Parts: sequence; structure tokens; C-alpha cells
Amino acid sequence: MNQAMYTLVKLPLRELIRHDFDLQLSEEEEINREYLVAQGDSLLFDQIERLRGYPSERIQEVILVTARKNPNQETALRTVLRHGFTYNGVHFSRFGKSASQGKDGITAFVCDSMFDELYRITQMDIPVDHCVIAKYEAQRCLAFSACTLIRDYMPNIVILGEYEKTIPGQLIKYVAEREQELVDQETGKTVVYQAREVREGLADIRLSPFDGCGCHEREFMEQVSAQLGLDYNAVGVQVRMPFMKGYSVYIPFRDILKEWGVETITDVYGRAHPVDTIDCIWNISMFKGHKLFQSAYGDRAWDEYRNTVEKYRFKLGISKYSHHIRNLNKYTRMNFQYLQCLDLWNPKYIRRYEERDFQYDILDPENDGKIIKIAKYTTALLEKILKGDRFYTYKFMGITDTGDYEPESRYLEAALIHDGMLKDPAVKQFLYRKLKKLIDEAKVGKIYCSGFYHTGVGDMIGYLQYAAGMEPVGCLGERELYSANFECGEVLSFRSPLVDPSEVNRVRIARNDLIQKWFGHFKDQDVVMFNLHDISAPQQGGADFDGDIFFLCDDPVIVASKIEKPVILDIEDKQTARSRDYTAENLVEYEVMTRDNRIGEITNVATSIENRYTTDENLKKRYSDYCSLLRIFQGKEIDFLKTGFRWHMNRGLQKHLKQLPYFLLYNYPQKRALYEKLQEKNKGLGEGEERMKLNAYHSPSPMNELCDYICAWEKKRILWDRCVDDLADTRSLILKPGLDLTDRAKLRICRSYINDYAAAIKLHFSQNSGTASHSDPGQRGFSFDLIVEHFKGRLRDELKMDETLIANYVIAASYRSLSVSKAFAWSAYGDYIIANLKQNAGSRPETAIREVPAGTEGAYEYLGKYFVFEGDDSDLPV
Repeated sequence: MNQAMYTLVKLPLRELIRHDFDLQLSEEEEINREYLVAQGDSLLFDQIERLRGYPSERIQEVILVTARKNPNQETALRTVLRHGFTYNGVHFSRFGKSASQGKDGITAFVCDSMFDELYRITQMDIPVDHCVIAKYEAQRCLAFSACTLIRDYMPNIVILGEYEKTIPGQLIKYVAEREQELVDQETGKTVVYQAREVREGLADIRLSPFDGCGCHEREFMEQVSAQLGLDYNAVGVQVRMPFMKGYSVYIPFRDILKEWGVETITDVYGRAHPVDTIDCIWNISMFKGHKLFQSAYGDRAWDEYRNTVEKYRFKLGISKYSHHIRNLNKYTRMNFQYLQCLDLWNPKYIRRYEERDFQYDILDPENDGKIIKIAKYTTALLEKILKGDRFYTYKFMGITDTGDYEPESRYLEAALIHDGMLKDPAVKQFLYRKLKKLIDEAKVGKIYCSGFYHTGVGDMIGYLQYAAGMEPVGCLGERELYSANFECGEVLSFRSPLVDPSEVNRVRIARNDLIQKWFGHFKDQDVVMFNLHDISAPQQGGADFDGDIFFLCDDPVIVASKIEKPVILDIEDKQTARSRDYTAENLVEYEVMTRDNRIGEITNVATSIENRYTTDENLKKRYSDYCSLLRIFQGKEIDFLKTGFRWHMNRGLQKHLKQLPYFLLYNYPQKRALYEKLQEKNKGLGEGEERMKLNAYHSPSPMNELCDYICAWEKKRILWDRCVDDLADTRSLILKPGLDLTDRAKLRICRSYINDYAAAIKLHFSQNSGTASHSDPGQRGFSFDLIVEHFKGRLRDELKMDETLIANYVIAASYRSLSVSKAFAWSAYGDYIIANLKQNAGSRPETAIREVPAGTEGAYEYLGKYFVFEGDDSDLPV
């Protein structure tokens, strides 16, 4: 996407507090304190440029303030929201926040000189006296969203009403309230309260099958795709305009409607439009300002909206677009939310847990459970990369043509010169550092399986039938989806965040003559069309079609592991806070109340429950109901910034945060460190002493099994797999031939410097934990350059030899043993290693990797696609 980038200041509230809300910083100080951040273009930035009168990559008129929920800072937060602050002599006042900014505790402030006019623009000249503040602010601040602006083009848009229908007699779970009594243990008084409980029954479900989506014609697709700089026509785009948000897909609706004999479409305001003049057919679920503008202007609402758009020269924004499959992998990493909501429990692993079988070998294929069978694709792939398979290493590093590839490090440069260097211990360690994050993420469920994400839309034939005044029937039946990227048959559809097994949706990929006739252009793009006859969208976390993405998976093991459970639905969906006066003080209250995001907390409670093991049927039902209940909590939380309404977890649910399943500790290094510390303390306790309760628990859940498997695989197949022969092979390649490097005294001196350098960088990382922990020592910035030069200078002064000879002595000393660090040799004398390697290896032909159809002889499979080497010099040792 061709998107302009801007820089602006983002300040933590504590910095404003420290300077009594009057702060002076130079640009150098902004950079050093990491207060200068980059952001993409937006409708808001475009308006600022128009008001300013000239372009600038630096947005001086807006400052972002970060202030997550913190009782200790609430007074200061209220102060800055009411009165603003001064920055470098300019006063800034609270302006608003987008939904994504709200989740991160961010609010935008705008300079006073531009504030009033810019606020009026975001209100589209319609002042508001009374509203649901959370909902209105979310709509007004849609202009904050990052997007690519489409210049010199504004389509002719027709706005429809919102089609709704009722799906009768659906067996669902739902939440109801029941009056209960509780005796206060301190006072002895009986307290009556409303308890939420999960019930099951038949219900008629109200459905909006086209919520958030619409369609457009070819000209729109071509104009937008060209300005996005794409080399294909994107069939789907997420659009942004003031008070407008939704996902639009290309449908040749003029041809379809002509075939149906439809010449005009009547919009929601009662005006008929000739089909041949229409570019986009959108609806009021996309046009968030419909009620606002209709209240102000009646049937002229859309005309006045367009007039205001033209008055302020607003542009069409594109925040997302459909991808061509050639740019996507056909295998995608799952996550623990999806996996723990499937039936992947392994009876053998459960038996090992119950019998405390410490001889159990999780790497023995005889013990493989379903989740390990899935995970083996990931471990096999990572192992090929780490063991020096040239094709897989090239693909992982993004090398498609050795002729025009610029290596990011000397390690990769060496591997490109000679395949034998792929087995060099230092190169393997470099690759391991690159892969370490993937390995650790695999421990928490990020393992590959067949399938990938698609953006969902409603049944577009049904949508056009609605637009034409017909009864919508559509081209898909109940439980059917259409994606051209899968064969017909069953798939599972997942959507994040997912907390309950009932959210996993079993559907069928369908084909029929109508689809083949009108939707051939969906082929090879990541768009999926939903039917309008079932509750698939509300089932999947209350999804809509304004850009929501769905992971479609056709892995047979995954599909067969779907848990059948009645769908839990929120029968009070989109419940909102009450309407209030739109005043400065009520805006402050809204801001103070919306500083935190509890989605992760709710997910962790569900994860703690899902991974519990019990044979007690009553307890199983209670856990199942808890997860159903948490699904409704999650839905309320996701919409909190738009509705101003959320549910609060009681202590019975919150207690599950105190003990997470063991695998999840790999997501939280501090919690994992505490767990290991508590374990060590418990080991030192004598018999009869009370042991400390751990912050995580082991159970035979599939996720804990996966974590155990990845840890055991990493230890045995990666960390312990060290071949001395590899050292000898690469040593002969990277030393300059003809040099006498046998002086033991010089080798001892070099070894001492090698050890000291390794200790120095280890100390650096211990003092700067987390900094560049998986990067290349030769690529980490000025501090490492200084360390390297310091050690090189001292060694040169001590040995008093030519640098070429010193370099080769250091290389020789480094490669005498696998246990000796190679970091100093590569960081200080990497240029000599490369020069020696080129001299010893000679030239080699350029190689390119090309995608080919499945089944091509000699092709390599990589994440669901197939490739061959071109210009392959396979006679070189691998």
C-alpha cells in the first residue's frame, strides 16, 4: 500500500506531570527519549495539511498522550483532559481518540490555534447537544484511522437501509440473571444480588446479513487498486470517510441487475438512481452518520453529507485491501485460543499425568497425540532451516534470487558464497537466534497448519436482491461459505479473540453455477462470502463484515476435532450506555472510564479454565458454562469503546488469573521467572513445611503437551545436536591458505580475547535486557562497534602483527572447538572471513527460486506452496 508516513510526538502522562503540564523538549531530546513516533496518513492529517496550507512530514499540531488506567494518576489525567497542557510554548487541548488508540490508553490533543475549526470539521458541521458519548466519539474519530488517501476520485455512492431478518428456533446458550442471596461473613447480614447464569433453549435470532459491507463496480476497483500501487485489482477494500466505515467488494452489479431487468435502485431516503450511474451500493451499517444527518437534514441527509465532504475536500480513504494469493502462504500459524477450543486431548498424555510416569518419552512417535501430529510440520520446517538445508534457509531469509539479494549480515553473505557455511556453527547460531522467537511462540500454540485468513462479506447476490427490492435469497445455502481458495468440503472458521468452543464454526465450501458465473474474480484473493441463512456471524464472536477476518482451516485433524456445543449468543447485543449531554465534563468522564482494555485478561481467565483437567462431570459442566459466560464478557469488552458498556468479572472468575496453565508462562517472561523462583524455594523446604503456591499449573491439556513437546524437541534436536565434523569442514573454508597459525602462545592470547569479548557482550545484554536479543552482534549499533574496536586495538598492541595474520589467528582459535565463542571472530574480523571464503570457494552461478504447480517433479514444498531452484548449482556440497 502506497501510504505517506508522518512523525509526531507521543508523551506519557507522567512526563507532563513531572513538568507541571508545561514541557519544553528539543527534537534531539524527543528522539533520545523515544517520544517521536511514526504514523500513516489519515483523513485527520489531510485536513490538518489543508488548514496549515502546506505539506509537512512532521505533524506539529497534534500530540498523543498515553495514560493507561492508573488510580494514582487519575487526578492528573482529569487535569490534562480539562485544561490541556503546554508543549514548547504552544497550548494543546483534548481532541479525541480512535478505537484502537483507546485500547492503548492514548488520547490525541490538538493545538488551540487549529482546535475549533478542526473539531467542527470532524463533526461535519453538525453540533451535538445530547448523545451516547462513547458511540458518537467512536464515529467522529473515524477520521483518526490510518489509511491511504485516494486522490482526484470520489465515486457516486447510493446508501441503502439495513436489511434484517429473523432466524427462528435456534438452539443456543444465553446469559440470564437470577436473584440470589449471600450472607456477609463480617456483618452476618443477607445481601440480595443478581447472579448471571448460562441457560440453554430455543430462540429466534435477529440477523443483519450485510452488516458493515457493500459492493462497488469495476471502475472503482481499478481506480483504487492503481492508486494503492498494486499489480492486480483488489476485489475488496476497507473504506474510510467521515462517519463512514465498511468493507466493499467488486461485483458486476450493473450486468447482474440488467439481467434481472432492474433499471433503478431506491436509496434509504426514497430517491431512485439509474443503475448505470452508480459506482458503489453501500448502506447505513457502513454510513455511521445516517441518523445524525437524517435528524439534521431529513431526506436531504446524503446530499448534505456529500456537500460537506466537498466543502472540506475530504478524500476517500482505504485502510485495508484484499491480497492476491501469490503474496500469501497457504499455511498459517494457529494460536492457543483456537487450539484449546478443539478436542485435541491425548489419552496417552493424560495417562502419563495420572500415573506420574516420569519415563514417558514425548518425542516417541508412538506417543504422538493430535496436537503433536499437527506441530510436526512446524518442527520439521524449522529443523530443515537450522540443519543447513539450502532451499529452506533461503526461503526463510526471503532470498528468491542470489543475484540481486543484499545480505543483512556476514553470516548470510557467507552462506550465499558456499553452501557448506550453512553448517558453520556461527551461521547456525545466527539462524537459531532468528528462529528462537518462532520456537518460543510455537510453545504457546503458534504452529503452522493448512489454511489462511480471509476477510468476510455477506452474500452479494442476496445483497443485490435487497437493493433491487426483492426478497433476499442469495447464492449460498445454510452452513455454506464461498472461497475460491479451497476445494468443496468442510472447513473450520475461527475468529479472534476466541474463548469458547462454540465459537468455532463448521461450514462447507460451496460452488454452484451462480457463483461460477458472477464471482470468478474472487479466485486467488483472500475474501470469503457468508450465507444469509444461519447464525455464522454472531456465532463467531458477534462478527460483522466491516473488515473482520476469519481463519479458514481445512486441515483434516483440525476439522475432525471440532467440539459440538450449542452456540452462546448475547441476546442483548450492542447494549449501550444511556444518552448524556455532550459537555466537556461528560467527555472527561468518558475518557477516564475508557483507559484500559480487559480483552487479554478475559482471554487468560478462559485459558486457565480450558486447560484444567477433571473427570468430574459436574465440574466439566461448570467449566463449560464459565467459558460460555466469558464469551459474552469478551463481546461486551470488544465493543466497550463504542458502547460505553462493559461487564465486570466477579471474584469467582478472577481467581483463575492467579494460576495460569504452564505453557502460557512462555508469553510472560516475568511470570515464568517467578514460577521458577517459587519452584526453587519449594525444593529447599523441609518435610512438613508449607509449600508456596505456584503461579502456574501443569495439566495434561493439549496446550501443555505441545509446550512439553516443543521444549523437548528444541533441547534434543537443536541445542544438543552439535557435529564436530561441521567445524572442521567450515574451518578449512574460512582460513587464508598458506599461513602458519601454529604459534600456541599467540593462539592462547587470542583465545583470552575471544573469551573476554564474549563476557563483555554478555554483560551488555544483562544490563540492557531485551535489547536486540535475537539480532546479529555485528548489526547492533554504535555500542558494539566501540567494544569491537576496543578489543581489536588491545589485541593489535599486544601481538604487534599484521592485521591479516591477527584475524586468521583469531579465526583459527575460535574454530578449534565447538565450545569456543565465534562472536569476536565474526564481529571484529568478518571481512577477513568473507575474503578467505571467496578465495577458497571460488565463484558460483546465481540461483533463483520460482514457484511451480503442486506435483512438479523435484519441487520443494514450503508453507503450502511449491518451488524449484533455477540455475541450481547442486554439485556443491550441502
